[in-house]
Amino acid sequence: MKIKQILVPLDGSENSLKSLRYAIDMASQCGASVIGLHVVTDMSAFTAVHPIVISESKWPVYVKDLMNDARKITAKNEVSYEEIVIGGKAAGYDIVTFADSNSNKIDLIVMGRRGLSFPREIIPGSTANFVIHKSKAPVLLVR
Repeated sequence: MKIKQILVPLDGSENSLKSLRYAIDMASQCGASVIGLHVVTDMSAFTAVHPIVISESKWPVYVKDLMNDARKITAKNEVSYEEIVIGGKAAGYDIVTFADSNSNKIDLIVMGRRGLSFPREIIPGSTANFVIHKSKAPVLLVR
């Protein structure tokens, strides 16, 4: 399988930025591009059915800061990078919907695991768990 597009869900946690670094290393080795995806989960009920892409001018300040950090990391490594922010209701569902869309052509998802569920050492967080079980694309979990 040739990897051309790597999706990295970004939530601002150290593990999501660590997963971005892993994705950059992989993309450098195989000539792939990286898509940084953030899901704003405080949108209307309509977005649970149809997530919407949010234009950069409407990003909340914390999202602008997050994407700026990601942009700096990828620019240093000279990797093709695109950032997308979507509005939805449940991050896991929205990540899978985005990744599984034929138009996005995602070959691999590299994501951090926050491990907020109990017990942390054994069970991945609910978002990571959902993506692992529902996504058609392979998932690499970084902790």
